[in-house]
Amino acid sequence: MKKKIEEIASEKLTDLNAAKMTRKQAIRKSGYIAVSAATMMILLGNPNKAQAASFPAPPGPWVP
Repeated sequence: MKKKIEEIASEKLTDLNAAKMTRKQAIRKSGYIAVSAATMMILLGNPNKAQAASFPAPPGPWVP
C-alpha cells in the first residue's frame, strides 16, 4: 500500500513539473489579461458609448 501511495505521489509531482509555464508564456498571458481589463474599464467608464456601439434591438413581433 505504501508503494502505491509513493507511486501516485511521484506521478503527481511529475505532472506538476510538466505543467510549469515559461516566462514568455506568463508575460504573454498577463498581457492578454491587461488588454481585456483595459477594455472592460473603457466600456464600464463610458456606458453610453458602449451602448451606441451595440446592435439595435430586433423588431418586435409583427401584429396585423
